[in-house]
Amino acid sequence: MEKLNDARLWTWGMLIQNIIFFLFFYLQQILVGDQPAGKVIGWQLLFTFVMWEAARLAIRLSRSRYPGLQQIKARLLCLAGLLLLVAIVVGSWHVWMEVWLGFWLPDEITLFSYLYSIGMTLFFCQLIAGVYEALYYLEQWKKSVKQTEALEKRNLQSQLESLKNQVTPHFLFNSLNSLSGLVEEDPPRALRFIEELSGIYRYLLQSNEKQLISLARELEFIEAYFYLLKTRFEGGLFLEKKVAPGLADWLLPPLTLQILVENAVKHNMISEAMPLRIKIYTDEAGNLIVLNNLQKRKTSVPSNKMGLVNISAKYQLLNQPDIIINETPDHFQVIVPLISHKQHELSHR
Repeated sequence: MEKLNDARLWTWGMLIQNIIFFLFFYLQQILVGDQPAGKVIGWQLLFTFVMWEAARLAIRLSRSRYPGLQQIKARLLCLAGLLLLVAIVVGSWHVWMEVWLGFWLPDEITLFSYLYSIGMTLFFCQLIAGVYEALYYLEQWKKSVKQTEALEKRNLQSQLESLKNQVTPHFLFNSLNSLSGLVEEDPPRALRFIEELSGIYRYLLQSNEKQLISLARELEFIEAYFYLLKTRFEGGLFLEKKVAPGLADWLLPPLTLQILVENAVKHNMISEAMPLRIKIYTDEAGNLIVLNNLQKRKTSVPSNKMGLVNISAKYQLLNQPDIIINETPDHFQVIVPLISHKQHELSHR
């Protein structure tokens, strides 16, 4: 059950509530009812304490069941029901105790007495809960704003990182090195290599301006990207695609596949004797899965380890389920949820 960090609120709230109860309800018992002041004040303190703690318990239970901003309607309905139960129990107990203490004679108690006590208890419990809920909403809203700002910042960093990863001298050097070998040996392949390379850079520049892109477009890009890799590694690298046609227009953050394929190439040994096999496929749940056999390099490869983190951050920013990473001794798998157009619209309402 969620704990409440409310020492200051509890102290001031109890003080204000006791002043109100004393002035409007119990001062009369001392002046008119000829009751000892110590007895009246002691009972008042006990009653307000029980009422406040019962309301706090209802608040804690409702927050534990329905936390955060997204479940506010369900939490308020749950809280309303719990407060009604609290009012019935505490309000009835209040009447019994005042009869037992001699504030009222048994024959003076009617159904109205119970309804009045229950209504009064419910009113003050609602005030208590209202203050707690307002402060909780404000706190959660501040956290949400901070989290959104952090995710937006990370998303911008992710876009910049994705672009920088491809325009680095290392990538360009490998591409030009492969191209130089093709110019003399196979001019037609060299021409296609240039076309694919220019297409890759065009896609990189265009896609970084978009939040989502279709799976079909991303697969077209990965074909061009893989052509460059295949030219470099030849028989040591294989790509298999098995994507359901019905998911071709579903969406995902741009460059997701490029990051995953690059991650596989970067961290695994690749040779004709030990080929790296990458498989891109979908499942019935509408997920895109990238799987490769695992044959880690013996020497560590410099990495900022931001690739998978960036993909995850983009999905958080889009209010979508996170990616799932599975690693076994033989395989490395990343499950990427595809986003339908309807899901994307609902997440932005």
